[in-house]
Amino acid sequence: MLTFKRAIIPVITMAFFILMSVLFWQVPIQLALFFEISLTVFLALLWGYKWAEIEEMLFSSFKNIGSVILILLLIGMMIGIWIGIGTVPTMIYYGLKTINPKYFFVLSFISASVVSMAVGTAVGTASTIGLALISVAESLGLSLPLAAGAIISGCYVGDRMSPVSSIANITAHSSGADLIDMIKHMIVTIIPPYIISLLVYYLVGIITLSNTNKVLDVNLIPALKDHFFISAWMLLPPLFIIILAFFRIPTILNLLVNIFFSLVMGIFISQRGWIELLNTMFAGFSEQTGVGFIDKVLARGGLSSMLELISLIIFAVILGGLLEKLGVLSAILNPIINHIKNKFRLVSVTIFSSIASAILGCNQFLAVFLPARMLMVNYDKLGLPRKELARALGDSGLILSPLIPWNVNALMMTAVLGVKTIDYLPYAFLPLLLPITNLIFAFFAREGV
Repeated sequence: MLTFKRAIIPVITMAFFILMSVLFWQVPIQLALFFEISLTVFLALLWGYKWAEIEEMLFSSFKNIGSVILILLLIGMMIGIWIGIGTVPTMIYYGLKTINPKYFFVLSFISASVVSMAVGTAVGTASTIGLALISVAESLGLSLPLAAGAIISGCYVGDRMSPVSSIANITAHSSGADLIDMIKHMIVTIIPPYIISLLVYYLVGIITLSNTNKVLDVNLIPALKDHFFISAWMLLPPLFIIILAFFRIPTILNLLVNIFFSLVMGIFISQRGWIELLNTMFAGFSEQTGVGFIDKVLARGGLSSMLELISLIIFAVILGGLLEKLGVLSAILNPIINHIKNKFRLVSVTIFSSIASAILGCNQFLAVFLPARMLMVNYDKLGLPRKELARALGDSGLILSPLIPWNVNALMMTAVLGVKTIDYLPYAFLPLLLPITNLIFAFFAREGV
């Protein structure tokens, strides 16, 4: 079994390589993960593991990312065809005509949270209303990191506590809590940070955009009508994907159906040909409209646009599987678990371990599953209901996953919204506030509250 002294080495070196790559080397984070994987493999060999064992560890988590990679490729194709047939330009067109920039951030936060509660998936929310909102923000000349922060804050409300959310159901199951009891319990800690986030997004819009005329280029609206098929009919693809998600159609099947639905619509309604739409699905939209700003905003999408992010996912998952199988998290937490004497310490350890699992394991599932299995006995010993455990997990690693640059959730948000994690992180107020709120409640509340 791995000792604490050994387990802490890959954690320290991982932080070192990531900080060096971001702050000093200024190279893609893939290289930092590559160096960390190489070093951890070398350490495992020194610790007496055989190469066959290490190789099995390296690829132990691959079965969990096949669906993620396919979803990203499908989203890339869907975005490309949505732009080509006029769906995204139509969303931008109506957004420019109806949204007051002063209220954009707060409306983005509210609308994303409502849709995410309905469909139960952050990816589905981001790839529909999130894509529309970030496109409108770019067209209006608003801060994209701030817009992405507001959208992502709303997107993950549903992931955390929607009855139809797969990760919420996994959280309840892993912790041994009743799903409805868990959701009711989660409402308590989300109210303060939700209200604070609402106020901040509202005030930022009011203060920074008091003069709404200067952020809107009046030439954009006629330019969109001149170069794209603008019609309310083109809103059917995103509406269709939301409806299917509401009825719990699996994400991959939902995206496949939507791509073919959009393709058929494009052939019969838009002015673009079959071959042109196929090329847009693969390489993304790229067309010189004569309006430089539109060409920049809409030059995105396509299967090929996801390849760089997929390489990062592969490295992240390889490293996560290696660290999980070596037992790094367990070795670090075991000495701490033995000293838990009260509710506040237990909740604190739960939040810390969930965040650490999200960082080291690179996905939401491990951020929920590993701490739940390690700590549920401690909750029973202190007489605390399992919904306390579930809420602590939902308020930490689950909700913070999109803020960890190499986590699969963050990579998917970057893929859809086109904003780097490190840029939107300071503006994702709800995820940042939830762990703090939970700790405050744990400190002041009586047991069982």
